[in-house]
Amino acid sequence: MTRSDKSQLLSLLSDYTSMIRETLDTIIENDIRSRKKAHELCYGSLRNKYPHLHNKFVQEAYKRALGMYRSYRKLLNKWKRLPEKKRKRISPPSPPKVDGNRIIELHIDTYKLERKHGFIALTISKGNGVYLKFFVMEYEYASRELKGTKLGNSKVLVDGDSIFLLLTIRRNVEVREHRNKLIVDINEDSIDCLLVNYEIGEATLFSIRHDIRKIRTNYRRIRKSIQVKVNNPRIRDKLLAKYGFRERRRVEDRLKKITTLLAEIAREYNADLVRESLKDLRLSGKKRSKQLNYRLSTFPYRKFITYIDYKFYERELNVVEADAKKTSITCPICGYVDRRNRVSKEMFKCRRCGFSFNVQYVACFNLFSRSNDGKITIRSGRIYLISRKTAQVVAVNVAPNEPSNQMRWLREKPVQLVTKIPLVSKI
Repeated sequence: MTRSDKSQLLSLLSDYTSMIRETLDTIIENDIRSRKKAHELCYGSLRNKYPHLHNKFVQEAYKRALGMYRSYRKLLNKWKRLPEKKRKRISPPSPPKVDGNRIIELHIDTYKLERKHGFIALTISKGNGVYLKFFVMEYEYASRELKGTKLGNSKVLVDGDSIFLLLTIRRNVEVREHRNKLIVDINEDSIDCLLVNYEIGEATLFSIRHDIRKIRTNYRRIRKSIQVKVNNPRIRDKLLAKYGFRERRRVEDRLKKITTLLAEIAREYNADLVRESLKDLRLSGKKRSKQLNYRLSTFPYRKFITYIDYKFYERELNVVEADAKKTSITCPICGYVDRRNRVSKEMFKCRRCGFSFNVQYVACFNLFSRSNDGKITIRSGRIYLISRKTAQVVAVNVAPNEPSNQMRWLREKPVQLVTKIPLVSKI
C-alpha cells in the first residue's frame, strides 16, 4: 500500500468516525429508534457536510450509530427493571461513545476484490473519483473459503501500522434430506443425543457433558463480590466489564466446540438434526426461587440453536424441529404424562406401565416419535425403535459406560457411548 493510499484511508477513518459521532448525538437527542427516522434526520445533513465521501459510508455511519443507541436502550431498560435496592448498588449504563474507533464498515458497493498475478487486490471507492488500492495477504483458510462464494458487507480494521480486512462471505448450500437422524435434547449440564443409523443397522445414545452452568455460576459469584467490595464506581464498572467479557468468551468457546462436535458426528454418519423447537425451551411462568431461575437460565439456548443450525446447514445437513413440551415427563411407550414419572434428576419411571429409563434419553425417544420418524415399543422385555419411513425395527441393547472409538473428545469432557442399538429384521 502506498503512502498516499494509506493517508487517504486514515482520512476516511477520521471522517467516518466524525459522521458516527454526529449521527449518534442526533439520535440520542431525538430518541430515534427506527432506521427510517434516522435516514430522514441524518442522511441529508451528512451528505451536505461530506460531499467527497461515497453515499454508502453515510448510510453505514447512521446504521452503526443507531445500533449503538439501541444496545444502550436495551441495557438501560434492563437496569430500570432491577429492584430499587439493587439499582442503588449498580450504576446505570453509560451512553455510547465513538472515541477510539478503528473500524470502517464497507458496503458491498464501495469495494471490489480481484485476483491479479497470484495476489488479491482490494479497491475501495472513497468517493468523488478517489480510489484506494492495496494488495491483501490472505491466509490459507481464507483462500480456501473464498472459492465459489459471494461477498457481502465487510469491514476494515486499522490497528496502528497494521490494516486488516474482515470479509463477510455468502455461500449457497443445497440442503438435502438424509435417512439417518441425530436427535438432540438440550439440558443444563449435558447435550443428550440419539443417533439412528439405518445404513449400517446401528443406533447410539450418548451424552456430551459440559461445564457452562459451572462457568456462569462462578462468574456470578465474582460479580457479586465485586459489587460488594469495590466502592469506586469507575473501578467497579471496569472490573465487571472485564469479567463479563471473560465469561462470554468461555461460554462461546464451549458452545462452538459442542456444536462443531455434533455437526462432525452427523456429517460422518450423514444424519439430519432433530432438535427441540426454540419456543418450547422458554421457562414457564411458574414461580420459582431466584437461585433456581438463574440456574435454569444459565444455558444460552438461543445462541446454541443458532450455532448448531448454521453448522449443520454448512455441511448440507437438514434441521428438523420437534415439539419439546413435557418430553421428560411423558412415557415414550404408553404416552402417559405425569410430573411424578420423573422420579429424580436422572431417573424416569412411568406410573402407568412401569417403563424405567434415564430421563434425558427418554426425552430423546419422545423427540424421535414427535419428529414423525417412528415410535417406541417394548417386545419381550426389550426396547425397539420402529421407523415409519424405512420400515425397520431397531432394538436397544444397554451397554453403559463403553467409550466410542469413533467419537472425539471435547476438552476433557468425553463423549461416551451409553447404549448400542443394533438393527434387526422386521417381525
